[in-house]
Amino acid sequence: MNQPENLTIGELRKFLEKLASDPKITDETKVFLDTGWDSIQEINPDALSIEDARTFKIEDPLTHEFFGGYSLFEKAEKMNAEGPVEKVLIIRNLY
Repeated sequence: MNQPENLTIGELRKFLEKLASDPKITDETKVFLDTGWDSIQEINPDALSIEDARTFKIEDPLTHEFFGGYSLFEKAEKMNAEGPVEKVLIIRNLY
């Protein structure tokens, strides 16, 4: 099964520690999301939350290969999610 890697809070903390030592990075430095399109996407200041999630897997109908992902707990049943409930950091930026 193909499962993408996830950024962890520990890795995020290490990155933020590096930023703290860079005088060019200030409290006013903006944060964006690169979605792969031509522009980068703004992230709202209230976009961060800690929520519950569960893993699911889905089959590619052409290759019959399985891919793993995560679903928010309230949508887990719809995705046939299984496994333990995990606390995750969500960056929610819905347009």
